[in-house]
Amino acid sequence: LLDFDPGLAKILYNDPKGFLPAFDIAAQGAQSEVLRILRKGEALGNPDELRPAAVQKGFVHVRVNVCGSPLEFPESSPSIGKVRVKHRGILLTLKGTVIRSGGVKMIEGEREYQCRKCNHRFPCYPELEAGNRITLPASCPSMRSKGCQSASFQLIGDSITCHDYQEIKIQESVQLLDVGSIPRSMPVILMDDLVDLVKAGDDVIVTGILSAKWSSDVKDVRCNLDPMFIANYVRRTNELKSGIDIPEEIIKDFELFWAENRATPLEGRNKILKGICLLRFLGYSR
Repeated sequence: LLDFDPGLAKILYNDPKGFLPAFDIAAQGAQSEVLRILRKGEALGNPDELRPAAVQKGFVHVRVNVCGSPLEFPESSPSIGKVRVKHRGILLTLKGTVIRSGGVKMIEGEREYQCRKCNHRFPCYPELEAGNRITLPASCPSMRSKGCQSASFQLIGDSITCHDYQEIKIQESVQLLDVGSIPRSMPVILMDDLVDLVKAGDDVIVTGILSAKWSSDVKDVRCNLDPMFIANYVRRTNELKSGIDIPEEIIKDFELFWAENRATPLEGRNKILKGICLLRFLGYSR
């Protein structure tokens, strides 16, 4: 996207909440067009030829990975402990370790209502920040010239859509902290195809939008905001560690070491442990 249209990429970075839904609609339209072409080809093809049936995906989302791109800079990729209010509203990237993985639940994603006066239909979306509560508009959102101004609506049956939903919590890496610092954590919300991708103990990179969960409204009591991260993209980095290139000479040294200790493998293990303990004693913790 940065190569194709840098201006659009910048807009997406600065206002992901406003533009990611438009990207999703475009992806859904592309899926419908591909399915139309496939079905047209099937109708013109040999009816006796067996082909895998095309399946329409219910929820299509555009996932944005900024790793390795110019958008991956300190301001958009802070450590969890340095996330502040200034990071709200941009496409943010966090790195950490999953310390808690909740169960997969169903959550309401959309309802459709109809105005009792003018019969105008309109969708309503729940607010994750308010405990997934739906707030109806103060008046009919019809775009008619005179305006309806009615505030009486009825729920349309079978119009409720649901999504897979999961909450996890990630914690910043202890190795990157100063001595005496407490590792900070951040709750992360996963939806649809992102659920169940990671588990506790996984190192992850998460791109999404920083938001806040509102506490219940109580008269004359200041409202508290608890930060939360609504994920757009999640990647496990555990497998990246196993892909590190090990020099050939080190591999040969290990093979020679174990060849010499083949008859006494426990003694070979003890030699390695003594070496690690000596390094830690001398201060080489990494």
